[in-house]
Amino acid sequence: MKIESHASLRDFNGLRLESYADELIHVEQPTDLAAALATSAPCTILGDGTNVVLKPHVEGRVVRLLFKSIKVERQCNERARVYVDAGVNWHELVRYTLAQGISGLENLALIPGSVGAAPFQNIGAYGMELHEVCESVSVFDRVSNEFKVLSADECNFGYRDSSFKSTKRGKYVICGVTLGLGGGCLNTTYRDVAEAVGPKPHRSMTATQIAEAVIRIRRRKLPDIRRVPNVGSFFKNPCLSEASFAELRAKINIDGFRERDGVKVSAARLIDSAGGKKASVGDATVWPRQPLVLVNRGRAKARDVLALAARIADEVHRRYDVLLELEPEVIGSD
Repeated sequence: MKIESHASLRDFNGLRLESYADELIHVEQPTDLAAALATSAPCTILGDGTNVVLKPHVEGRVVRLLFKSIKVERQCNERARVYVDAGVNWHELVRYTLAQGISGLENLALIPGSVGAAPFQNIGAYGMELHEVCESVSVFDRVSNEFKVLSADECNFGYRDSSFKSTKRGKYVICGVTLGLGGGCLNTTYRDVAEAVGPKPHRSMTATQIAEAVIRIRRRKLPDIRRVPNVGSFFKNPCLSEASFAELRAKINIDGFRERDGVKVSAARLIDSAGGKKASVGDATVWPRQPLVLVNRGRAKARDVLALAARIADEVHRRYDVLLELEPEVIGSD
């Protein structure tokens, strides 16, 4: 366990914003977690920082989980149960499972971030979400100081949401996930994926081909986080009632996708139509090929990024009476 005082967090957040923690603790073994959390000061768990906006000062301790084991239990009918530590890079996990001949994560290829953030956010892309393959989440209970396993049902997964963001917020530290993979049908329901894969008979398609198609799509639309600082989609796609969707359709030509809780519409389409692609505040700008993504062109500060997001959301609300919700977590203070 390594401890740093007044530590810079610039290298640990996707937007590469200048931010400092009173203490930064790197935890390499789960057995050190209790000691790392043994403080009366606030504690923030930080993975790869690809879904956070860090303000200049993060009070108390920031704890980074660096344990990175993967365990595979083979089952019948090409099924596999895979346990993954929180510190494993998500895309490296996707690559690992594909190399092992295990399908199930191909639609989630190239999503930045660590495995620990996946259940917190219920990550999803191109027609799939984590909850579809998550069997359980291993956690450290900060109240009882013991390790526990929560079933997927106990996590209350929703659209970019889970109980770790609401009722269980602050109580648990996510240490790993157990995934049930393989043996299912390949998912090409998302139009971009189907077009990228091409007119192959479904029986001859492979999980690797779908992953490669998803990677091509993401690289075409999204900035490379290693070169252009960003945290991916900055806004959630709004879910509207049927009445609100009908009112919106009277103002703009937009598709809706009916789900259990309502009609989901494209935030990117709303932002683009509202002129959001041209917006900027300081070095915080909108990525020209995907208006959901805000980027740091150099020396942007958290306040610039958040002001840009607010400007975009306000304009969408003014024009279409639709509220946009931020996807990343905002952490710290000015």
